[in-house]
Amino acid sequence: MKITSIRIKNLASLAGEQFIDFSCEPLASAGLIAITGKTGAGKSTILDAMCLSLFNRIPRLKDGEGKLIDVDGSELPSNSPLTVLRRGSAHGFAELCFVAPDQKHYLARWEIKRARENPQGKLQNIQRSLRCLSDGILIADKIKAVDEQIQQITQLSFEQFTRAVLLAQSEVTAFLKARDQERGELLEYLTNSNIYAKIGQLAFEKSRDIQLQRKQLEQILGHIERLSPEQIDSLEQQYRECLAEQQQLEQQKQQDIIAQQWYQRQSQLQQNITQKQHDLQQAQQQSQALAAERLQLQRLQLFSQIRPLAYRHQQDLAQQQHLEQQLQQQQPKFLQIEQQFTQIQQQFQQLEQQQQQQQQFEQQYQPQLLLIRQALQEREFLKKQYKELHYKIEQAQQQHSPLVEHNQQLQQQQQALQQNLAQLQQTLDSSQHFAALDSGISVHIQQFQHYIKQYRPIAAQIGSMQQAQQQLGQCLEQISQYQQQHGDVDAIDQQLEQLQQQRENLQLKITTLQHLQQQYSQQHAVQQRCDALQLEQQQQQQALTQQQAQQQQAEQDYQASKAERLQLQHFLHKQRLLFTESVEKLRAQLLPEQPCIVCGSTEHPYLDPQQQPNKMLLALEQQQLQQAEQQEQQHLQHWQQAQQQAARLDSLLQQLQQQIHALSQQAEQLQHDIAQHMQIAQLPACPTTLSMAEHLKAVIATQQTLLHSSEQQRQQFHTAKQQLQTLHSQSAQQQQQIERAQHLQAQIELSLSSLDNTTEKQALDFSIPHIKKLCQQLQQRQQQLQQYSQCEQQLQSLQRELQHSQQRCQHSTENIQQLEQQRQDITTQGRQKAEYADQELAQITAITAVKASEWMQQHEQQQQQLQQDYAALKPRYEQLQQEYLTQKQQRDQEQHQLQQLQQSLEQLEQQLQHWCESQQDFTLAQFPALLTIDSHQEQQIREHIQHVEGQYNEIQAVHASLQEQLQLHQQTQPPHTLTHVLERLEHTATALQQQQQHKEQLKLQLDLERRNQEKQQQYQSQITEIQQQEYRWSKISNLMGDKNGKKFRDYAQQYHLDMLLIYANQQLQQLSQRYTLKRLDHSLSLAIIDHEMDGEVRAVASLSGGESFLTALALSLAIANMASGSLKIESLFIDEGFGTLDHASLHMVMNALDHLQSQGRKVILISHIAEMHERIPVQIQVNPIGAGASKIDIVG
Repeated sequence: MKITSIRIKNLASLAGEQFIDFSCEPLASAGLIAITGKTGAGKSTILDAMCLSLFNRIPRLKDGEGKLIDVDGSELPSNSPLTVLRRGSAHGFAELCFVAPDQKHYLARWEIKRARENPQGKLQNIQRSLRCLSDGILIADKIKAVDEQIQQITQLSFEQFTRAVLLAQSEVTAFLKARDQERGELLEYLTNSNIYAKIGQLAFEKSRDIQLQRKQLEQILGHIERLSPEQIDSLEQQYRECLAEQQQLEQQKQQDIIAQQWYQRQSQLQQNITQKQHDLQQAQQQSQALAAERLQLQRLQLFSQIRPLAYRHQQDLAQQQHLEQQLQQQQPKFLQIEQQFTQIQQQFQQLEQQQQQQQQFEQQYQPQLLLIRQALQEREFLKKQYKELHYKIEQAQQQHSPLVEHNQQLQQQQQALQQNLAQLQQTLDSSQHFAALDSGISVHIQQFQHYIKQYRPIAAQIGSMQQAQQQLGQCLEQISQYQQQHGDVDAIDQQLEQLQQQRENLQLKITTLQHLQQQYSQQHAVQQRCDALQLEQQQQQQALTQQQAQQQQAEQDYQASKAERLQLQHFLHKQRLLFTESVEKLRAQLLPEQPCIVCGSTEHPYLDPQQQPNKMLLALEQQQLQQAEQQEQQHLQHWQQAQQQAARLDSLLQQLQQQIHALSQQAEQLQHDIAQHMQIAQLPACPTTLSMAEHLKAVIATQQTLLHSSEQQRQQFHTAKQQLQTLHSQSAQQQQQIERAQHLQAQIELSLSSLDNTTEKQALDFSIPHIKKLCQQLQQRQQQLQQYSQCEQQLQSLQRELQHSQQRCQHSTENIQQLEQQRQDITTQGRQKAEYADQELAQITAITAVKASEWMQQHEQQQQQLQQDYAALKPRYEQLQQEYLTQKQQRDQEQHQLQQLQQSLEQLEQQLQHWCESQQDFTLAQFPALLTIDSHQEQQIREHIQHVEGQYNEIQAVHASLQEQLQLHQQTQPPHTLTHVLERLEHTATALQQQQQHKEQLKLQLDLERRNQEKQQQYQSQITEIQQQEYRWSKISNLMGDKNGKKFRDYAQQYHLDMLLIYANQQLQQLSQRYTLKRLDHSLSLAIIDHEMDGEVRAVASLSGGESFLTALALSLAIANMASGSLKIESLFIDEGFGTLDHASLHMVMNALDHLQSQGRKVILISHIAEMHERIPVQIQVNPIGAGASKIDIVG
């Protein structure tokens, strides 16, 4: 996250609108910025504005209590952000522009207003908004929505923001000096680690709930009642006896039901015979009633010979009547169209005549009209030119006036510049002793500034040159002593290389031995797996043999059922042929002693109703076929299931074979690898795997011991090398700083050599204040020289512009005069053209009272009107003409068609009359009635007659079949009467009901015992499972759980504190190498390790004010790192706290801040220390302007 700009209006001490832009110079290129100003000027208000715009909260107001009275008399909480609005202001806001982790620019705005923009009005609700400047869209404008979007976009909460971006020194000091309980709460607040207390509580509650659940299940298990084994055996014996008696009663009941069904079947057959006798009588009566339909069918067959002619005669008569009516209806419309066509034809001829007259006039006076039109067109063209010239003259006059005024202004500016040049020349004369540096004054200023910037940190680190030389000598003496003890760096490197080679050889040997040990274990596991698969293969082979036998038996059953089904299906197909619709119709048409139309035989056995096939027998055979098909389908399913099972077993055997083969290959490969690794490790072959495993374990332990010893020696040499390199680095750094200081002094001496002797002697002490004063004087002279040069350039430019302006003014005057002359010439030409056109018109028409332009306009209007009338009338004339011709042609065609129909009707009547004379029972009057009966109705009559006759034959055959079935049924009459059978059924049902009740009671007792047994087993298994969970959760609860969650919360807080101290010690190492922070065992208490006192552990309360601030600053930076997580924070604000530091500590703090700057962070400090202000050239100054108000100035 990166802050790019802050805009503030009327917040606390900052009056009016203030703007800080970190993306513009000098803030853009500065990595370290100071916010300076007097106490209470409003420095911290800048940070408050950032928090308001993002989170609607102010860090320093979060602990406020009590109420405040607003200007309107209302009460406000002292920690409310509304109190930040400046007194006497009606409107205030805070805007923050930042770059989010998605690299987009966002603008967050917080705004507060008073009612009606009145400074004494009531405060209104806070308005917040969030915009994406990169996409140009409004993301949210409600308070809750803005909070959610801010946290989602920045990936920071308010607490994390105030730790990662804003470092408030007061809170971190409280964290450093707090008690354990307060530090734990603060740490939980900083790291958002309150979840661990909840986890500890949940672990305790989970263990307690599981223990309670186990006790409840044990209590339920104790209340389950069970029967003795003797009672269970007695109940089972009674249940078996009851089942045997019930089966005997069921058999007796089945025999009685069969007898009852026989009597019911006899009664049903008798009822069916009676019904069929009644149906046979009705069918005979219906057949006799069809005599009239048979006679009508015969007449229709005769009429079919003449039907087409009669139908055609009927159609022609209808068409004749339709044509006559159509001619009568069209007669008035035809007369109307003929009248309209005559009228419009006359109007069209008149328009054509007027057009011819107009064309004759145009042809007669064509040359004169052409001259008149040409003269008028030229006059119109001159008129347009006149208007254009008039407009140009007005524009030229308007442009001429500003030119005159501009000349006067330029003359006044020339006088002012000449006065400024005189004043600047007097100022430059006062600093004439620096004239020798004017040619390269900017270079000299840069050298002085470079000297001040570079020499100041060098002087702060090494002090005087004499002290630096003494420190360098001490460092070289330490290096010499260290080399005598351990040798130089090359010798240490050789020892490290030998130890590293030895360590790598040992690690390689240990790795080889471990890999060999793993291969032995893997070989044993592969062999076990291979034996198990071979045993499973034998079992599956036996199961496959049994399944193949079952498959063959299922196939035989399926083939047998299929043959039976095909035989029944063939026989039923023959029976169905006797009952098809076509066979029934042919059978109905057979006559005794007449040949059959199909086979030609004169014997018809199926004419006798006794010999006709029985449909009931056909239904019975069809039912048998369905049963055979179902049985065949079942056998087919059994066969398919057997095939699938055999295929599955065969596939499983193949898979097992492949696995056994793969495991055998793997075992051979492992054996080969083991032999190779044993040869590499130079180990003897072992007869058993167990003894080799123990031998490998012992060898590995020995090699690891040697490796540990080698690592300790390598660590000692490595530490010695680091210390020696550190001493070399320190000595080189001191030598480099001394040489750099001498080089800087030589540059200053060279720069001052061009001045007089007095100035040079004064500067020979290389005093930074004197060099700084000299640099300021040179900067003033450089500004004066630049101003003098700019004034001279402006004066020359102004003189050139004045000359050019005078030339433009003169050119403008000449242009206006030329335009006036052109306008007079055009006026004369236009008047001449108008007079010429009037003379030509008077010669043609002898009219002098009308102007030529007016007469020509009227003439063209008349011509256009005549053309428009002609064009409008011509389409109507052509349309009526076409319509008249069409109606006339259609009328002639219909009259011709009517004559043809009359001739055709006379011929048809003669043919029909001749046919009627040849038949005795037909007349022309009967034809319409016969024509109403079409072929479909005739076929329906024929089919109805055949249906009645076929129904009569079918009823007669069924009646005979039923009588035969009744005779066969009576041959199987049961020995007992129906009354006796019904009495036995009633007695048997009563006995069965009693026996069923007794059986259900016994079964209920047995089921209850079985359910109790299942419940007992179920609860016992649940108790066993819960006991396992109870053991696991009790261990978890004993480890980290308690009623309040304090145990696990303390563990987590101690861990987070350790992580925080790691980051803090890294920062503290850069600030002060004397101290290291440490957490006391089994607590959250902090202590410090004092390295200058042989590592003594001290309490943090023993630190001085400056030491406390350094430690607090290290903790602040560590908290910022922890709060930001993986998020990149590019802006860091630090508020106050530097006043307790001495010069050396302040120098270390500045170096640490420079290090943060080098990591890509822009660091902004709030401090009152003048020395920090001097080291930080870029500043945001908050300057009071009176009446409790301040303004912001950017200085760089």
